[in-house]
Amino acid sequence: MSVTPTSVPLLEVKHLGRRFALPRAGLFQPAGALQALSDVSFTLQPGKSLGIVGESGSGKSTLARLVMALDTPTEGQVLFNGVDVHQTHGQALRQLRSGFQMVFQDPYGSLDPRQKVLAIVTEPIRTLQHASGGRSERHERADSKAELRDRAAEALNEVGLRTADLDKYPHEFSGGQRQRIAMARALITRPALIVADEPVSALDVSVQAQVLNLMMDLQDRYGLSYLLVSHDLAVVNLMCDDVLVLQSGRVVEHGPAEHIFEQAEHPYTRALLAAVPGQPPSLKQESP
Repeated sequence: MSVTPTSVPLLEVKHLGRRFALPRAGLFQPAGALQALSDVSFTLQPGKSLGIVGESGSGKSTLARLVMALDTPTEGQVLFNGVDVHQTHGQALRQLRSGFQMVFQDPYGSLDPRQKVLAIVTEPIRTLQHASGGRSERHERADSKAELRDRAAEALNEVGLRTADLDKYPHEFSGGQRQRIAMARALITRPALIVADEPVSALDVSVQAQVLNLMMDLQDRYGLSYLLVSHDLAVVNLMCDDVLVLQSGRVVEHGPAEHIFEQAEHPYTRALLAAVPGQPPSLKQESP
């Protein structure tokens, strides 16, 4: 789906930073701080995908949590459709967050094993309804158990699962199927943005391809935007329009994926690319 850029980006991150306090190293040592993220800025337009890449500890997951308002920045802003996520609270934040959802890395740990798929998939709508007193304008169709079930069945069908799967528990599914359930849960509020934190890294290679193809198909169908956090540059190259490279919490390179993968400028980015199997020899031979 072709989406024309608007004057207000879907997502805008401005000078974002996150600092964590560290405990004292000893009785006479002052407490320190870890700067996990420093001065990170970018925009994401509707229908586009941005890949966030870097080694472990580079700040990728911290950035994802800040975008999702699961953590609070030390400085900077996260704007969703022009609204500051971290200056919005209570019901207003829950309403805003229905427009952006998250898919986590671990398909085994991200689904409550005590709940059936119906409860798992409909959890975002039920949370929103509870916050708004039972019925929300955005999800006015889903105000009864029958309608909730219909919405959940529709979401499961969209990710290639069956309506009968609503009555099963997570342990009855494979890793790839569980990640499809996580996608259905994210889709049920009809979000504009999905933040995907290493969504296929815990899956077998053959299953990874199936999930990635599903994500791209859903993007084409609904004009979704993805913020894709990954250490796997091959996945980012397949999925993303633009790439942002983090090193030690700082942006070292940011631009169109084609440019990053063919003409990377920063030594750190070139080193990451050189480690990817199947990259052109010129990239592998570049000195970091």
